[in-house]
Amino acid sequence: MNLRLQQKRLTHLRLLEATVKVFTEKSFVDARMEDIAQAAGVTRATVYAHFPGKAEIIDALVERVYTLMEEAYAELAALPRWTQAGVRAWLDDAETRWRDMAPIRRVTNAAAPTALRSVDAGRAQYVKAHERYVGLLISPSDRWRGADPAEAGQRALMAVLQTESFFSAWIAVGWPLATADPLRLLADSLCHILAPAMREDDE
Repeated sequence: MNLRLQQKRLTHLRLLEATVKVFTEKSFVDARMEDIAQAAGVTRATVYAHFPGKAEIIDALVERVYTLMEEAYAELAALPRWTQAGVRAWLDDAETRWRDMAPIRRVTNAAAPTALRSVDAGRAQYVKAHERYVGLLISPSDRWRGADPAEAGQRALMAVLQTESFFSAWIAVGWPLATADPLRLLADSLCHILAPAMREDDE
């Protein structure tokens, strides 16, 4: 990546971070592009050079969440073997990612009723992202030891959805949990779902 493209990417991320800050303090309707420019320390023209309007910024924030989630699942897929200990260690790292994403999720969820321009487009974006996650988890196919590909795909999807919904409720929404180690129970559940692809810790 050349210097110009790198600078453009950094400015893009800076604007997204500023948007989260602004939309945390103001509603989607009340926030102005000028507020985002001020929070980012750039000109109004710079904001418009990256985004035509607030709805497009929300689109970019949603895509940012999907990208961060894809990075997390790529790390799980990259483990040489899936073991109970390995899945648990991955969840520890994933928790950090979800905590970083939580403010973005809150902002996009709050803005969605007003910012959403097309239900079909939002659905297509969601499906495309989750297809990528599943694709990561079912490759390489030999990890699944001859399991039916359709079953492997469904198990991968179930693992993704359980991880996503659990972290969303616990971290983004702030669901109170009385258990001492919530991730231990989540790891147990994921290992059960991914059983055909799992290995024993001492193998």
